[in-house]
Parts: sequence; C-alpha cells; structure tokens
Amino acid sequence: MTGYLRCPAPHCEHRVPAFGSRAAEEMTDHLVAKHQLPEVSASYQAQMLLPITGPRAVA
Repeated sequence: MTGYLRCPAPHCEHRVPAFGSRAAEEMTDHLVAKHQLPEVSASYQAQMLLPITGPRAVA
C-alpha cells in the first residue's frame, strides 16, 4: 500500500510514508520533537492516524 500519515498539528505539512511498522513511531518522534507533545499523547495521536491513500497520496 502506498500512502502516508500526515501530522495532525494545525498548519503542519509533515508526512511520513505509511509503509511498515515504523510509521507511527516516526510520527510520534516528530510530534515530540517539533510540537513538544508529551510522548504518551504523541504516541496516542500517531496511532490514531489513518493513512491517506489513493489519488490524494500522490499530491
């Protein structure tokens, strides 16, 4: 499956490829480093994201 996870923070365009088991971990790291979320909250947010696929995944 090709697609990506998009950062849930407002006005943030950060994307992580949704391929493999590391996607949620990479998004968690981004949320902690760039948006100063506590790790527990960042992990929860990252795991609740659904991959964006289809024609929008190309954009």
